[in-house]
Amino acid sequence: MARPAGAARFVTWNLHWFPDGGPGTREPGADLNWLACTLWWLDADVLAVQEVKQTPRADRALSSVLAELNRLSGARYVARLDDCGSRVPQHVGLIWNEARVTARELETVAGLNPAGGACEHQLRPGLAGRFRLPGGLDLTAVSAHFKSMADEHGFQLRARSFAAIPGVATSVADRRRDPDFLLLGDLNTMGCGECSPPLAARDELAAVQQSLAGAGLRLVPADAAGSQLYAGGVALLDHAVASSTMRELAPAARSHVVGACAASVSPGRRAVGRIRRGLSDHCPLVLDLTDRDLD
Repeated sequence: MARPAGAARFVTWNLHWFPDGGPGTREPGADLNWLACTLWWLDADVLAVQEVKQTPRADRALSSVLAELNRLSGARYVARLDDCGSRVPQHVGLIWNEARVTARELETVAGLNPAGGACEHQLRPGLAGRFRLPGGLDLTAVSAHFKSMADEHGFQLRARSFAAIPGVATSVADRRRDPDFLLLGDLNTMGCGECSPPLAARDELAAVQQSLAGAGLRLVPADAAGSQLYAGGVALLDHAVASSTMRELAPAARSHVVGACAASVSPGRRAVGRIRRGLSDHCPLVLDLTDRDLD
């Protein structure tokens, strides 16, 4: 996938209970070679992932994907998942190309778990890292996965995670003396059908956007109506949140949805089923930044 000259590429992708496609062990699970080929095509410098298991089978599968990705690309991709281990069934992670990217200060971010502790109630923390690109771009990137479901309980838990983002960004800026901040992930902006009155997904998204803007953060708009294949259509659940002062991200920038969810793609039902089984029910979200330090 071509990238603009002088750009650094960040991607987020929910891998749908990798590698099994659901709770428990399922066969055949993800198509590991297809996934590695897709990652090679995406050409990400840093990839935020969600719904990755930490079982021995999952660890072997992830190692296999990275080995094939490195063979295809000639690069050196490595991965790190959050520290929750067996305490949670799904994990967030970061994958980066060591041939281009210097990573440091990797840490599990407890504050994004609405239950109050990093691994409480089988919900997810964030995973943060400081990344420096060859052109000079230097920022903190966080992989996140907020609570799903359109009921009131899920909505309230998700709201707590959104409310925590400004504090996480401020803490990072204070400790690392740099305000450049990028959060990527499946934020599950699906509204609340059981609330009174009901809240549509677009209204939840608008409220989140307004709240973040008031805290000096921007929710980067997407260039497609959805990022998840759902009920014969798409739902926009995956997002990028950036510090408003980060000049390396253009004011008019949009995150680019690729794959079967993209506006220009109309896959048939059989193709969608194969994609959901072999890759994920989510599509990758791509964000290109200027690879320079413009602070």
